[in-house]
Amino acid sequence: MYIKIKNLFNFLIFLVILPFIKTRKIEVQPGTLLIVRLDAIGDYVLFRNFIKIIKESSKYCNYKVTLCGNIVWKELAESLDSDIIDNFIWINNKKFYSNILYKYKMLKKIHDYGYQIAIEATYSRAILFGDEIIKVSGAKEKIGSRGSPDKHAKWKRNMFSDKWYTKLISSNSDNLFEFYRNKEFFRELLGTEIEIKKPSIDVSKIPFNKLPAKDYIVLFPGGSSIKRRWDVNNFLEIAKFILENSDCNIVIDGSKKEISIARYIWDYLKSERVFITAGITKLSDMAKLLSNARMLISNETSAVHFAVAVNTQVICISNGDFYNRFHPYPKEIFDRALYIYPPKIMAELNNSEKLNEKYRFNSKLDINEIKPETIKPYLLKLLERK
Repeated sequence: MYIKIKNLFNFLIFLVILPFIKTRKIEVQPGTLLIVRLDAIGDYVLFRNFIKIIKESSKYCNYKVTLCGNIVWKELAESLDSDIIDNFIWINNKKFYSNILYKYKMLKKIHDYGYQIAIEATYSRAILFGDEIIKVSGAKEKIGSRGSPDKHAKWKRNMFSDKWYTKLISSNSDNLFEFYRNKEFFRELLGTEIEIKKPSIDVSKIPFNKLPAKDYIVLFPGGSSIKRRWDVNNFLEIAKFILENSDCNIVIDGSKKEISIARYIWDYLKSERVFITAGITKLSDMAKLLSNARMLISNETSAVHFAVAVNTQVICISNGDFYNRFHPYPKEIFDRALYIYPPKIMAELNNSEKLNEKYRFNSKLDINEIKPETIKPYLLKLLERK
């Protein structure tokens, strides 16, 4: 209830400041295109390859592209995509949500530029974020996805923000994997088939060279959502198993917030074969680190999408949240990703229709129902491969 009241207050604040943002008529700058994506790191990895498709399309090849993105993946985008994106506008989502002055400043900046076309390319459009940016953009063409069918958001879009667009691109009602969802959107936007088969990252662009010795396995025990984080002691058990059954080194990666988790595992093992890069590597560095790894063992986080983008074997531990949208990877995209779920999902893996229906938007299953013993046989087989 508190969140709903806060969201309502936030929306009312936007309506109050809107007239002050649009105090004067802005001259539209011909040949300018604004693309809005404010979702998470993994979402950007699944989306970023389509920016090049836009830039090379006959429809937008002569446009100057500005990407309005989530500041959490600023370093990654500027490292990898500055050659195809002309300008960046970075949004701190937390401040945009809670700081009125910051929100006004950023919306005013976007409005005053005078973009000719604005595209909100997110399937799960958020009225308090991307939709507000589209509203103030002043663009002659405002294009977005008709959006996901999750009930808590759909009615708000239908009542309010759908009207802020000049064109909404319809989506297949099936529960598509997110890479395919992006492909669907841009195919309809550009009116042409899109040939790319999977997300990819060209690590040759990344100068990071502080790589551990060869033949290492990356553990990624962190994650933004508590219910998607496997207990650190389970990762510790897997690390011990790797040390006992192989000559592989172990690299524990993650964000600055996850240094304590990495340190916990490292302190317990006290092995010269265990290294910590958590809190040290930038996002682009993580891509390079994973590209040279034997495999990644991770919670269902952005690290999995990085590993797929650089063609590295993955073992992913997941509670099933957003099943079939973000996991498991379709075999035709990447066939070296092994997913381990709680027993209720593992028992129904051959019934994808049932799993889609039950876990499409949410899973309340406890990720710690997955025991290390479940993973060890799969891991042992992979360790035996060279």
